[in-house]
Amino acid sequence: MYSRILNLNKSGIVADFSWLSKLEKILKKEFKLKKQISIALVSGPEIKELNRVYRNKNKITDVLSFELDNDYILGEVLICLEQARRQAQEKKNTYKGELQLLTVHGILHLLAYDHEKSVKEEKRQQEMEQKILSRLNK
Repeated sequence: MYSRILNLNKSGIVADFSWLSKLEKILKKEFKLKKQISIALVSGPEIKELNRVYRNKNKITDVLSFELDNDYILGEVLICLEQARRQAQEKKNTYKGELQLLTVHGILHLLAYDHEKSVKEEKRQQEMEQKILSRLNK
């Protein structure tokens, strides 16, 4: 079974994810992925509720990752487009760039990268994010 990245936009906000197929190729090569990854685009209230229930944090976040115990699906990455747009403006980043970063960030969590464990792990995750993003934007 090949790795596929699926896209479900529940928020109603328009976003260009035409770069996902290139990301899929990069991830297959870098991590030898054979499972699928689901990507869902959700509203602020939805991600806030999920963040509260699963992380005990009652606030909107940009991205959440949920590993699935499944032979075919690695997990699901949920991205809040409203938050992504705000962060892009705050960082003076492009909307596309912010969406790419959040997508890669969430996928790396599914691949056992966890910046919250230690400074060393944070550095490891950031380095891999930059490596993937630079390949993605060549």
